[in-house]
Amino acid sequence: MGSVLMLLLFLLGGYGAQRFLVPDTQERWAEMFNHFVIYISLPALVFVYMVDLKVDSRFILPIGSAWLLYTLSVGIILLCSKILGWSRSLTGALLMVAPYGNTSFLGVPFTKAFFGEDGIPYAVIYDQLGSFLILSTMGLLTLSLYSSQKATLSRILYRIFTFPAFVTLIAALLMDRSMVPDWLMDLLSILAATLTPAALLSIGLYLKLRLDRDKLTAFGVGLILKLLLTPLVLFALFWLMDLRGLSAQVTLFEAAMAPMVSSSMLALSAGLERRFVASILGYGIVLSFVTLPLWYYVSVTLF
Repeated sequence: MGSVLMLLLFLLGGYGAQRFLVPDTQERWAEMFNHFVIYISLPALVFVYMVDLKVDSRFILPIGSAWLLYTLSVGIILLCSKILGWSRSLTGALLMVAPYGNTSFLGVPFTKAFFGEDGIPYAVIYDQLGSFLILSTMGLLTLSLYSSQKATLSRILYRIFTFPAFVTLIAALLMDRSMVPDWLMDLLSILAATLTPAALLSIGLYLKLRLDRDKLTAFGVGLILKLLLTPLVLFALFWLMDLRGLSAQVTLFEAAMAPMVSSSMLALSAGLERRFVASILGYGIVLSFVTLPLWYYVSVTLF
């Protein structure tokens, strides 16, 4: 409980700071923390926990689950859009928010708080080879279909192979721990420890809780799909297939994460229902502080 309270305090700190900062300053600070996480904290954490780690069948589960749930989410959103007559813009916005989990900024700190350091490699694999790859491919294709931003193969490949954490992951998996001096590992460990405060302060500064009342149905569908339905489907599959252990527990936990900040920022930059996207992102993150402990309890009790 103490770890969750610490995470909540960082989030509230960022959100509370909005009251004392003018919008331009608030945006600059949020972007500064965001860039610090992307270029320093997250790559350092990925390297520390993944260097010399042997790739084996344990990692198939988080990768396969991420892609499966993305496909399921897209199918449900498109079906609801057809039945309920949502606009093209609203459908595109929901496709950029609901299928993607906040598996790095929230996922890694929450996984460490609930599962300890042993759970972090599974969270990293789910995030980098699941969430990040999906966003870098299918996310850009979605923007190409629902906004004016066109996706090209070169743009997709450039995004993947220049993203710091992904490059670091590949390097760490190819290296041996003995190749890295102790002083460098110590430095990287210190930098990795900054991920939690920087990521949650950044999210807090981005957080918006303005509800779009004329889009309540889509709002409800998105949050129920992300926080409850998709992890419930995954839970049922794991139960039927008798999948147990830490890999299954962390995978289920990651699947229950709130909507992703990065995918939401892409939707906002493309002009897709800005107020709706900000609302579902904000409420999703706040509600996840209640739903994630429940999913943790389910995962460790039954798996």
